Amino acid sequence: MAGRNNWDNELVCYKELSEDLTCTWLPVPSAANTVNYTVYLKWNKIRKLFQRNTSSPSITIERKNLYIERFATIWIAVNYDNDTCAKGKNISVLPSKAGKCLSPSNINAYQITNQLIMKWDLPTAHTPYELRYREALTESAPWTVVPVGSNVSNVTISNLNAMSSYIVQLRCITKDDLNCVCIWGKEILVPHKLMNKPRISYNVTTQVSPGRRSVLLKWEVAQSENILGYFVNVERIPNSCSQPPNHISLKDRKILVNVSMAYYRLNISAYNEAGESPQAIYIVPEFPVTDLPGQIHVKSQGTNAVVTWTPEYKPKCFVVDWGTSKENMHMKIITTATGNFTLDNFQPYKLYKIMVHASDVCQCESFIKHEKTFGVTHFYFIEGVPRTGPANVTILNITKHSALVKWTEIPAEDRLGFLQGYRISYTDSSRKKSPAVTLNTSITSYHLTGLKEKTTYRVQISGFTSAGEGPQTLSQPFSTPKYDKGELEGFVIGLCFSMVLILVFAPLTCSLVIKRLKISYWHSVPTPGNSTALQDMTNWKRVSGSLLQALSDNDTTSLFVIEHESKVPLTLDLSIDGGEDNKHNTCQSEKPSNSIDMSPRHEEIPAEAVTSEEDTISTEVPLLSDYASMEFSQKALMGLAMSTPERTAHPRLKMELSSKPAQTVQKVLFASQDYLKQSQVVLLPSGPNFMGQAN
Repeated sequence: MAGRNNWDNELVCYKELSEDLTCTWLPVPSAANTVNYTVYLKWNKIRKLFQRNTSSPSITIERKNLYIERFATIWIAVNYDNDTCAKGKNISVLPSKAGKCLSPSNINAYQITNQLIMKWDLPTAHTPYELRYREALTESAPWTVVPVGSNVSNVTISNLNAMSSYIVQLRCITKDDLNCVCIWGKEILVPHKLMNKPRISYNVTTQVSPGRRSVLLKWEVAQSENILGYFVNVERIPNSCSQPPNHISLKDRKILVNVSMAYYRLNISAYNEAGESPQAIYIVPEFPVTDLPGQIHVKSQGTNAVVTWTPEYKPKCFVVDWGTSKENMHMKIITTATGNFTLDNFQPYKLYKIMVHASDVCQCESFIKHEKTFGVTHFYFIEGVPRTGPANVTILNITKHSALVKWTEIPAEDRLGFLQGYRISYTDSSRKKSPAVTLNTSITSYHLTGLKEKTTYRVQISGFTSAGEGPQTLSQPFSTPKYDKGELEGFVIGLCFSMVLILVFAPLTCSLVIKRLKISYWHSVPTPGNSTALQDMTNWKRVSGSLLQALSDNDTTSLFVIEHESKVPLTLDLSIDGGEDNKHNTCQSEKPSNSIDMSPRHEEIPAEAVTSEEDTISTEVPLLSDYASMEFSQKALMGLAMSTPERTAHPRLKMELSSKPAQTVQKVLFASQDYLKQSQVVLLPSGPNFMGQAN
């Protein structure tokens, strides 16, 4: 078992009126709730040890177990937490001289700011005393001992926490010549003076009936454990009655009161033994009145104002309040039945609030419970023009053609009359002023339109009453931009995009145009060395002399250019004059050149049908697949005719000659272009009896 000998239990044993011995001590710290204490008592020269068990920090030993004239050694042991043991200090007691010393009486302790003052009455025996104190916040706070001299009946302790409460004890100092035991007196709680006022944490006002409303308040306080209660004073404003405000004492931190629409003030404070805290003041706010029983009418009459109301109402008494503010209100009680009454003490250019209340009980102390508001109105004895214009004129959202103007309304004390509206206008840099626009009093912003771009403007705003217009408030100059936000950026982006498109597509467009112009005006001329015309001449074969004769006598006057394969069969029909076919061709030749019938109507003559040079000569020749000049092509064809043996037929070219070759003259009609493909050339004989048909 673990031992513990440093337990300062402040053990003390004494006798009171009876002969029994009472011992008290401090509980063991940091122990469980249930603790078993063992009291040991060892008498001088007696071997037997007296012991008793208890669960409380005190015990009474009966007279029968005491030796009055023997000294006894007493100590306390305690077992807790299973294996933990603690033992207090030993004291020596002689029961015959263990009587309790007299304590001071009429002890009075209190705090003033950061000082603790304690006073008491001295007993008959003048003995020195000592005082100890600690903060009452926790029991574990340490004690502070203050010596007190003899014949001293008060003590002042300074430098304390003004926001803390303290516990104080007083006892005499033991001397050898005293035949008594000094013990600490009763613990005295000295609460701190309440320095902080309550804080309103919740408030709500609701209408309970026409002319009556309820007010609910809740509040918080610091160190509420030292507070005994709360005082609430309900005060009417103004109050011409001689009775003090209604005083209410509460234990809870909330209150609910029903009052009229008049001004009321609630004063809330906390209190304890040390006194009362400062007051928290709550002014019941004005309540919007929309459904009061009546309407109030006020008219100026000389230096006074006459008040009337509708509908007709005659209670036992009227209570009238009027003034410029809650701090400057007048009260008048009218106890006679009347239909109007006259008020005075009015000043020009000031706004007055007039409230008429009705009550069936005319005692002042009953107004809070019984009065209800009949009607409310506002009144200017004499109206004037506003003293100032609107404040805080600012210009926002400026574009090149518009701007937003905002301002704050004219304060009520500067209006000097009922404000009927605002007038707003603007001037540009040339001092040209726009027409004024009239706005009602609920509007505090206006959207200007129709402005010019890149122009400086200034706005003027004024308020007006029935007496006239007040001074104007000028805004700071502002300028409209040349471009709206995003407009210039969009223009630049579009320009850049267009330039990119031009840079990308211009070369392509130019390339296509150049190619088209080149095709139209500058034809591509191939290199002669790469032409296949010369290459194919080595394979040409000679034709018969009759063909040469036919070609030399032929008169070709027509050239047909056709698009077809690189090598096509060619058929030439050579006929004599005067035939039927010739007549047919004469009719065809009378038509314009642009309507020549180019439909394929030739007939290829089989090789078996060719029997002699006089009848028909049919041969096929390879057509040139590349480009060559017209002169070269003509020479090549002539050479081909002269070198071709008789009755020889080329597999590619068929030429049919009529039985009268002498009458045919071969001619060539040249096109406007200089170079042609060989596959595009067809030679046709001229004359009225010839018609060339090519495929």
